[in-house]
Amino acid sequence: MANLDLSKYGIAGDFEILHNPSYETLFQDEMNPANEGFEKAKLTKTGATAVYTGKFTGRSPKDKFIVEDDVTRDTLWWDGTINRPCTTDAFNYCKGLVTNQLSKANKLYVVDTFCGTNEDTRMKVRFVMEVAWQAHFVTNMFIRPSHYELANYGEPDFV
Repeated sequence: MANLDLSKYGIAGDFEILHNPSYETLFQDEMNPANEGFEKAKLTKTGATAVYTGKFTGRSPKDKFIVEDDVTRDTLWWDGTINRPCTTDAFNYCKGLVTNQLSKANKLYVVDTFCGTNEDTRMKVRFVMEVAWQAHFVTNMFIRPSHYELANYGEPDFV
């Protein structure tokens, strides 16, 4: 169990934390026969992991909402179809739903990554999730820090 305080993100509970788990650990958890629903993964004939994500199986650009505030108001292209504004209250409501759900979990996966390859401008991004295959996805989509970079990672820029 990792010694990581998630309460600063509004996530508090009696759960096991797997902080930056290996691919082997994620694979083992993905293939756990006790998994149910969207936690389930299966091994394909080619050896790839396959999951069922539900009725909506892709990222819809029209589902992207960004908080419109003093920082974003004049820096984003607000076209109403792709970059859609939402209020701080709406964001906080959604964040509350997520932190409440994560606080009830038995096990959480925390993955520290980088977004961007330029060391001067990249962001440190931390993901917290309760499903192993989601952690596996994140480790493939974002830059996984080296052991040295993880040892010196510090606080993330974005969670």
